[in-house]
Amino acid sequence: MSTTPPPPTDVTAEEPWAAQRDASWYACPNVTSDKVIHVAGQECREGFLSRCGRSVLNDDMTWTLDEVSDGLRCRSNGCRQAWPMDGAR
Repeated sequence: MSTTPPPPTDVTAEEPWAAQRDASWYACPNVTSDKVIHVAGQECREGFLSRCGRSVLNDDMTWTLDEVSDGLRCRSNGCRQAWPMDGAR
C-alpha cells in the first residue's frame, strides 16, 4: 500500500505544475504575508518537493506554469529555471 498522495488531478503527471508550500506541519507558520509559488519537482515521502528543494508542496490547489504571475513565482535556483520565459507567453 502506497502512502504517497496521487498527483494533482487538474494537471497531467507529465505536465509541469506549480503550488504553494505545505505549511500544515509547521508549529507556527507565517500566514501574514503572500507566499511564493514553487514549481513541482520530484516526489518524496511527504508528497512533492519544489524544484528549489526548499518546500514540500500543497497539491490540493495547483496551477499550470503559465497561470502564475511573475510576482508570485519562486526565484530560487531550481524553480527559477523551470518557469516559462516572458516571451513564451
